[in-house]
Amino acid sequence: MNWLGKLRAAIRRLGIWILAAAITLAVLFSAVLVYKWTVYEPDPPPLADCTSLELLTTSDGAAELHLQHCQRGGKPSWSGYELWLFEPLNGDWQRIMTAEKLHNDSMQQCLTIGWRNQTTVLVAHSQSRGDIALAKNSVVYDDVNDRPHTLSIATERMDLCQLTELHD
Repeated sequence: MNWLGKLRAAIRRLGIWILAAAITLAVLFSAVLVYKWTVYEPDPPPLADCTSLELLTTSDGAAELHLQHCQRGGKPSWSGYELWLFEPLNGDWQRIMTAEKLHNDSMQQCLTIGWRNQTTVLVAHSQSRGDIALAKNSVVYDDVNDRPHTLSIATERMDLCQLTELHD
């Protein structure tokens, strides 16, 4: 009978470990869901406090790139730049990049967008590379014929953000 008691104790310990693992996984899964629903993707510019700064459109008009200045949150609020891809055909928004607006008035801050070529968008900025949060380095959108196309996103630090030679 002694071996039966040892077996019960071993099964009880194993059951406690399995229960603890299941509770841990459930808490992690719930935390990821809450994060995704609340923080992961902010409201698109039409639903947020955003001001349009620049607009680029693909040659077929199937995608628009919107550079916005946005204020988000309560106190303390976040203020900065956001780059979004908008597909007018289906109404989808994809966040590409964010950059917090620096409160240092002594440095002239600039952020602008332009076409490097037909498939690459250049984001020129005067901030340090660490201040630019690139959510996606490429985005896929559907053209007017419902075929997928990819836009690559490139960033470049410039003291003067003048991209007039890069715009189509």
